[in-house]
Amino acid sequence: MNISILLRHSGIWVSDVNYEGYKVDGIVVGHSISFVNLKTLILSELEIDTVTKDIEIRYIVEGSSCPLKIKNDMGEAVCVEGTERDTEALALVESRICDIDYIPELNATNYMTDSNSTEVKTGQLYKDKGTLVAVMAKYKIKNNFNFQVKRSDKKSYVLVCFSDQCGWTLKSSCRKKSDVFKVRYFNSEHTCPMRDRILTKVKATIGFISGVTAPKLVNHKRIHTPRDVIEDIRELYGVEISYQQAWCAKERALEMLKGKPLEGYKQMPRYIWMLNKVYPNSYIRMQKTEDNKFMYLFIALRPLIRGFDYCRPVVVVDVAHLGGAYKVTFVSASTLDGAGCILPLAYGVVDTENDCSWTWFFEQFKNAFSERENMCIVSDRNESIIKSVSIVYPNVPHCACIWHLWKNVCSSFKRSKKTLSDIFYSMAKAYRKEDFDKLMAKVVKVDHRVKDYLEEAGYEKWSRVHSTINRGRMMTSNIAECINGCLVDARKLTIIDFLEEARLLFGSWNYKNREIASHTKDILGRRFVEILIVNASKSSKMKVVPSSEYIFTVHEAGKRYIVCLERKTCTCGRFQHDEIPCAHAIAVLKHKNVTNLHPYCSDYYKPYALEKTYEVVMVPMPDKEDWNVPEYVLDEIVRPPRYRRLAGRPRKRRKKNADEKITVNNNSCGQCGQEGHNRRTCTFFPKKN
Repeated sequence: MNISILLRHSGIWVSDVNYEGYKVDGIVVGHSISFVNLKTLILSELEIDTVTKDIEIRYIVEGSSCPLKIKNDMGEAVCVEGTERDTEALALVESRICDIDYIPELNATNYMTDSNSTEVKTGQLYKDKGTLVAVMAKYKIKNNFNFQVKRSDKKSYVLVCFSDQCGWTLKSSCRKKSDVFKVRYFNSEHTCPMRDRILTKVKATIGFISGVTAPKLVNHKRIHTPRDVIEDIRELYGVEISYQQAWCAKERALEMLKGKPLEGYKQMPRYIWMLNKVYPNSYIRMQKTEDNKFMYLFIALRPLIRGFDYCRPVVVVDVAHLGGAYKVTFVSASTLDGAGCILPLAYGVVDTENDCSWTWFFEQFKNAFSERENMCIVSDRNESIIKSVSIVYPNVPHCACIWHLWKNVCSSFKRSKKTLSDIFYSMAKAYRKEDFDKLMAKVVKVDHRVKDYLEEAGYEKWSRVHSTINRGRMMTSNIAECINGCLVDARKLTIIDFLEEARLLFGSWNYKNREIASHTKDILGRRFVEILIVNASKSSKMKVVPSSEYIFTVHEAGKRYIVCLERKTCTCGRFQHDEIPCAHAIAVLKHKNVTNLHPYCSDYYKPYALEKTYEVVMVPMPDKEDWNVPEYVLDEIVRPPRYRRLAGRPRKRRKKNADEKITVNNNSCGQCGQEGHNRRTCTFFPKKN
């Protein structure tokens, strides 16, 4: 006879007796099943990976004070009536007995759940047809022959040898109203000529190859090409496969491990609900179309929101286009903390990069982080970003990344790019207008059109000395590009796995930066300590002449600089822009025998601000199998976005914008550097007589 066993799993032992927060399932087994087979059935039913996890089986005897463990065949399984939920589950399991014929073979050793087995016998039972198919694929490779599928449907699976004259046959069918397949007849003897089997090329199915390849693709950062798959199959089994087979097998293996792209969007409500549960008071929003197609997702976790309050309000934004079946774009916003380390603020995914998506992103960012004084947005010169910032943040300036701006100059004025490169970056980072004007005069001598272009772009958007706010060290969008670079290998994952990789990356940074903050309770952040050391070494050769209690004159290499300690300014410009004592200020402080430099540094660099930045811990997320989500969340529908990637080989490298391309092969004028004409027909420079 069969018996039903109630399974309570994935819960927590509150005490030796109380087991709470569990899930309920059940199985039907033979009355005399062994402990090994019982454990195998439970692992199979709950889909538990035996490589990384194990289970402990306990049962409660009515009247006993604590649960007893089952360790071997001497254990006794008892079904005990429990809560209402348990009773309903038990009734459901027991109802299966009426639908399933008695299977006495379940308690024997011929019940196969492992698809890696290659031993096939008449009377064997397989937990489902997929297991039998996988076993036969390995059996064929091991015994070096090919078979044909004579019949294959939900109820039967029949194989014959590739030779019509051979008697090798396997017949199997499912048990009544169950997934279990039984080998009814198996003739393992070949009657076909030996030479036919030896000289015939053994064919490996894509399903078999994908099963071999899957373990090597668990780590998404590992590079395992179709050529590698071909070599693996040849070395392990001596079978030749085509490149197309290897590619298809790799794609199927990735699908087995990560799931289909469509499934990622279906799991989006569950993932968002778990983020809100693990990180309370976070700001997470998702936008869908009327027909429930995905549009936008914005994630700002509580630890990151709290950290922004103690950092300079300079936000760097950038995008990265993801791989996969759907054309979606990863959007991120970040800043620098008081130690000069990257602090991610918010991230998300949009279906396409345009005015609407950027406006929505900045609206959510404003709701999560509000608007701060002396705030600015740094990015490339994307028109959608500039337009959206002006709409959502009318009082917040948009600043250009000087690297992207210089690439614009290079694409427009190719003749001048080599000469003006160092001059441009020195000009952008200049601390005094006098130095800026001198450098601009050099630009005019080389090509005055570059000056017109930079002036039209707006000095206040890229020049440190002309900026209306203090950008600190964020003159480029490199910190956002760094985030994109760290996630480049994860872009080919499904949407949920990619978002989880981003969260794991930010969590690891949060931990490392938190460790740094814990060791800087009496000093400044590492980057700024290095600046002070360099400035202190420069100050040793300077002469200080006091004028008042706060105003001093500092002589360096024949030049005179005026330092005001009360206003924290210096005529070199570094003291007030960097908000940290420059070499001249340190020379004055040495003259006054001041050893504590903290009062003259920005509050953003001080240990208190750094400690507060990482005060809220970024705790880990539970495993996907342990996600307990309400029914209304599971009922929410999210469909993939409208835009689907075109067919064909996907691009491995990012398609560069026109402002990033620096080509030297295009024919251009030797006088002005412009394309479309040559030196003889150039009208920009007058011809020499």
